[in-house]
Amino acid sequence: MPLSPPTTAAEVTFDINEVSDFQPRLQQWQNELKQISSARELRVRIQDAPPLLRSRLKDHGYCDAYLAAYVDWICQLSKTTAPNWVTQSNRIADSACIDEAIDLSQTPKPFRARNLFTIPENVIQLRRGRPKKSAAHKLKNNAARQQRYRQRVKAKLARLEQLERELTK
Repeated sequence: MPLSPPTTAAEVTFDINEVSDFQPRLQQWQNELKQISSARELRVRIQDAPPLLRSRLKDHGYCDAYLAAYVDWICQLSKTTAPNWVTQSNRIADSACIDEAIDLSQTPKPFRARNLFTIPENVIQLRRGRPKKSAAHKLKNNAARQQRYRQRVKAKLARLEQLERELTK
């Protein structure tokens, strides 16, 4: 498995060769989604269609269906338009996959439509206002601001020294 976590829905399916690789990759992506605060950023992360895993994993389409259902569901929760790839007919599981530990009526509609009966974890917490900035971005901006401040102070000192010299003449 690659070292860097997936940042888009398409990247979730990269380098998956066994069914057991899917869940850790999905969880890594969910951790990345926790950092998202705007609908625009969410759309960027889900717009590209992930490659299908059905033929590679021979899992009756469960992984493809789960990823499509999850993206469709988080789009519903965030009132964002789901991308077209989530409605493709090859992203529906061949047979029902039922989590016995849950009340089936609690399953969200996008999952039921794809023969998946489970309750997913919601990690999307969009908020109003400006998007969050990374620590590296803030550090870079603060360094540039500090440099501009020092240049202004240096220019003022030079101007004061020049005025002082003119007064002493």
